[in-house]
Amino acid sequence: MSETANWAWQARDGDGELRRGTLAAESAAEVASRLRSEGRTVIAIDRSVATSRGIEGRGFNIPGRVDREATASMIRRLSVMLEAGVPLPEALSIEVESTPALASELDTIREAVEGGAPPSEAFSAFPRVFPPVATGLLRAAEAVGDLPGMLARLADWLQRERRLHRQVRTALAYPVLLAVVGTVITLLLVTMVMPRFEAIYAQRQASLPPITEFVLGIGRGIVDGWAAWGPALVAIAIVTPFLTRTAIGSRVLEWCRFNLPIVRNVVRPADLARATRTLGLLLAAGVPLLDAIGICRGLSPWSRWLRFWDGLEAGVRDGEGMAGRFQSGDLVPSSVRAMVAAGERSGRLPEVLERVADGADEDLEIAVKRVGVVLEPAAILVLGSVIGLVAIALLLPVFKMGSTVG
Repeated sequence: MSETANWAWQARDGDGELRRGTLAAESAAEVASRLRSEGRTVIAIDRSVATSRGIEGRGFNIPGRVDREATASMIRRLSVMLEAGVPLPEALSIEVESTPALASELDTIREAVEGGAPPSEAFSAFPRVFPPVATGLLRAAEAVGDLPGMLARLADWLQRERRLHRQVRTALAYPVLLAVVGTVITLLLVTMVMPRFEAIYAQRQASLPPITEFVLGIGRGIVDGWAAWGPALVAIAIVTPFLTRTAIGSRVLEWCRFNLPIVRNVVRPADLARATRTLGLLLAAGVPLLDAIGICRGLSPWSRWLRFWDGLEAGVRDGEGMAGRFQSGDLVPSSVRAMVAAGERSGRLPEVLERVADGADEDLEIAVKRVGVVLEPAAILVLGSVIGLVAIALLLPVFKMGSTVG
C-alpha cells in the first residue's frame, strides 16, 4: 500500500474563487478526484513538506513554466507508440528519458497506470501540465477504446493553444515595446542632452523663451527628483503583479482586457477561438455536453466568460439547447450565434464549432497585423513630436543669441 502524504492544492470553486489547502492522500490522483467530487476545478497539486509554519508545498506557490510545445510533442510521441502497439506504461517509461522536464510527472503517471488507475485519473493529478481538456479527452478515449487517436487530438489542441497564446502575446507586447523605447529616448534627451544646453545658456546669460523654460524645468524635475520617483517606479513594478491577484485588481484588469480598444480587438477573437475549438473538440470526442461545458468553464478566469458558461449550462439543463444561450451577452458575434443554431439543428455542432474557431483565428491574425499598422505610425508621430518639441525648445535660444550678435 502506498504511503499517505500531505498534498498542497490550488483549485477554483464553482463561483470561480481561487482556493488553497492541503489534503492527506496516497497519491495526487486521489487528491484530484476528491477535489473534483466537491465541484472544484483543479489548478495545481504538489506534495507538501512540514515547516515551522505548518504544511507548505515544495515549489508549489511559484510553479515553473510549462513548455506547452514540449508537452504537445511528448503526447504526440505517446500516440505514435500506442498506435505501434507499445503498452502505455512502457511508452511512458521511454518518455521519462526523452522528456527530462516532465520526468517526475510522467514517472508518477506510469506508476499509477501500472497500479491499475485509468489514464484519465493518472494524468489528472498534474492539471498544470495536462489541463482539464486532456482529462476529458482521456475519459472519452477510455469509453470508446481509442487512446492513440485522442492523444493525437490532444497534441493538436495543445499546439494550437500555444500558437494562439504566442499571437496574443506578440500583439500586446508591441505597444509596450514602443512605449518603452519612446520613454528611454525621452529620458536620454532630458537627462543628458538638456543639462548641457542649460549650462551653455547659463554661461551666456541668455534670455530663454517660455517653451525653453518649460522643457528645462521638466528636465530639472526628472533629474533632481530621481531619488524619489526612481524607487517609486520600482515599487510599482514589483507591487502591480500582486495587486492584479486581488479582487479589485482582477476587476480592473478584466475591465481593461474587455474595454481598451487595442487589447479588446486582440483578446476577443482569441477567447472565441479557444472556447469554440475546445468545446467542438470535446463534443467530437464523445464527451457529454454538460461535462464539455464544465471543462471549458475552467479555461478562462474572467467573470464574463464564467457567466457565459454558467448560462450555457443552465440552458442545456433546462432543455433550451445551446443556441438560445449563445445569443445572450456580447462575447459571441451574432453571425456565430446563427451558425451554432444551425449546427445544433443539423446535428453537426462539433464541425460548426471548429469552423467558427478557424474563422476566429483568421480574425485574430487580422487584428494582430492591424495593431502594427495602427501603432507604428502613431508611435512615430508621438515620438517625433516629443523630439521635435525638445529640439525647438533647445535651439530657439541659440537662434536668438545668433541674431543678437548679428
